[in-house]
Amino acid sequence: MNTILSARVGDSPQKPVSSCRFCSILILLFLTLAFSVSLANPLFESTDELRHYRYVRHLVTQRSLPVQGAETVRSQSHHPPLYYALSALVSSSVISPHTQDYEHPINPFWGYRNWDVGVDNKLQYWHTPAENFPFQDGFLAAMLPRWVNVLLGALTVFLTYQLTLRIWSDSYLAWSAALLVALNPQFIYLSGAMNNDIIAAAAGTGVLLLCVVLLQSAPNFSTLIALGVVYGLALLSKLHLVALGLIIAPSVYLSIARNLVEPTFKKLIRFWLLAMAIIASLTLLLAGWWFWRNWQLYGDPTGLNMVNALWSGRPAQGNAWALWQGLPYLWATLWGRFGYGQIPLPSWIYMSLLIICILSLLGYLLPRRGPRPMALALLFTAIVIFTVIVAYYILIQPAGPMGRFLFPVLPAFAVILVGGLQRSVQNSRWVGGFWTLLMFPLMLISLWGYLWPAVSYPPRVTEPFPGQPVHLQFGDTARVLAVDIQPATVQPGEPIFVTVVWEPLQWTPIPYTVFIHLVDENGALISQRDTWPGLGRAPTTFWKGNWPFMDVYRVDLPTAAYAPAHITTYLGLYETTAGRLPALSGNGSLLGDSVVVGKVNLTPRSGPWPNNLYANFGNEIALVGYVLEPRQVCAGETFTLTLYWQPQPSLAHDYLVFAQAIGDDVQVWGSHDGSGPGWHTGALVTDVRHITLSPDTPAGSYPVQVGLFHAATGRLPVIAPAGWYHLDERVLLGPIKVQE
Repeated sequence: MNTILSARVGDSPQKPVSSCRFCSILILLFLTLAFSVSLANPLFESTDELRHYRYVRHLVTQRSLPVQGAETVRSQSHHPPLYYALSALVSSSVISPHTQDYEHPINPFWGYRNWDVGVDNKLQYWHTPAENFPFQDGFLAAMLPRWVNVLLGALTVFLTYQLTLRIWSDSYLAWSAALLVALNPQFIYLSGAMNNDIIAAAAGTGVLLLCVVLLQSAPNFSTLIALGVVYGLALLSKLHLVALGLIIAPSVYLSIARNLVEPTFKKLIRFWLLAMAIIASLTLLLAGWWFWRNWQLYGDPTGLNMVNALWSGRPAQGNAWALWQGLPYLWATLWGRFGYGQIPLPSWIYMSLLIICILSLLGYLLPRRGPRPMALALLFTAIVIFTVIVAYYILIQPAGPMGRFLFPVLPAFAVILVGGLQRSVQNSRWVGGFWTLLMFPLMLISLWGYLWPAVSYPPRVTEPFPGQPVHLQFGDTARVLAVDIQPATVQPGEPIFVTVVWEPLQWTPIPYTVFIHLVDENGALISQRDTWPGLGRAPTTFWKGNWPFMDVYRVDLPTAAYAPAHITTYLGLYETTAGRLPALSGNGSLLGDSVVVGKVNLTPRSGPWPNNLYANFGNEIALVGYVLEPRQVCAGETFTLTLYWQPQPSLAHDYLVFAQAIGDDVQVWGSHDGSGPGWHTGALVTDVRHITLSPDTPAGSYPVQVGLFHAATGRLPVIAPAGWYHLDERVLLGPIKVQE
């Protein structure tokens, strides 16, 4: 094995021209992509970016490190300072009004159905043209830290290339591995944003590369000094890189054991301790002060106790469900799930990548397909160690399943993948071609097919517009050119899609909100949807004139909506303080403060009970239907609610029932709470309740919340059909209409 490794190391510089050209092309390509993403992705939209920015601004404005728990708003103050110090250094000369307490205005509707693939309210913040080039109001100070990461990402690509050459001595495999990193959509995305994950990737790859150098050559002072310096920088980059010490120690030992003349155990240990002392001394010189500071401030050299106290930490025991639930999300965010996770790719992409990676790794199981360099065991070990660390973090932190936490070993994973495929096909050019043909489409589809549409201004639409042409106008702000509502008939729990073609007339100084109300024939509000135009991407504060665009608003009907009903759809624009804009017809006549744009029929679900449903309360009792009579009442009057319950064999208590008519602020305007109807397992139980409204109940629509509780256990949760998470502690029925 020693002879093979020595020969392969000697082969690495045989193709200097092609290696240099391949590496240069990749780095230039990556710089272009990451820089473009840094400009295209609105500021603060990537995970915790605003908190990272506050850390940088704290260094610039206060000239000191932030202290956990002392900030008025949250920053990433628990992280080591290297990335933030570099960012503060390059941005300190830029005049900016932003302080360490900077708050960016939010989009109040962001994250709607954030698991859906699409463009609906994927932006968390309210963005203005000042954030775009040439960056007014001090926003250049926020862009410069992004560009620090662009350069650190390029460094990671370069180190990946060198690491692969060291192990496989093949420029085509080096191209493939570096390509896996350079065109990884998530790596590109985060390299164009503020975070300390990219510097962790660069530092982690640097440490692994030096460990491989040690394995393939005799240890010398220059390599040991470099390893101590890079490991020290790694500890100042991100805390979990301390685990690289578990890679450094055996690498040094194996290097000494392979090159020591007439080795004995005593000599091995003596030389190993000497080498480790050199590395440790330089590491402590660079990073020891950080751990000493944590000890002085928090009584803990890592500061993790304070992190868990401030960031909703939990004990690891009993949380295996979090690991099982988090692994798919971890895999998705390793490849491409943008923002705070609310911009996913289609699930088939993640599954395809998993299958391809497994098939590539199977190459190592094939017999007699070439050598397995010792350094591969080192990379495998590093991947296992970091995976275990992230798995533990998933157990103790709700924000644990993040693929970026594995970025320090992403290059190692790439090296192993290309090597496994090479062992299968025995042709490095084919390997390079395969990963090129895979990663380029993945990058284009992810960034331009899913990220860009979700964060950019809506595209312009031209005639013929979808839907029925209409002639409506809201004040002097916007026209409506076409409307379409699908489907024409729905059942409770199903969505209605309202397509509206807007033509902006002028921008407004305050952002107006689109509202869609679904009202039944009794005048009761069945459901509604509020959002900024453009599904959050086109606030009226910077509308583009003469730029028609189309929105498709999803409005979900409650699963317990009362049926049958004839639903009228209303459309309008409002602002909290300014009120609703007047709706005008094509000839300028006033239509009111909203306008009818269509009708939908709501039909009941098939089943044996009125308003058939299945609300599972704690796997003990199910609500399977209900009746409300009458649907229209006046303040002070009484209506009757009939509930149909199905007790389950697992029924544990004689539960009480609460049934309450509530307002928007959950204020109770009428109720009939108390003992249950007498639970009989296996039999349908009819429960009749008479609810009298308060005499001062304002006119409007009031849902009726229904639930179960017991003095010993509290409220029974409503369990989702999947059976492993809670939806709520109540079910909303109705609503009823309270008349003037």
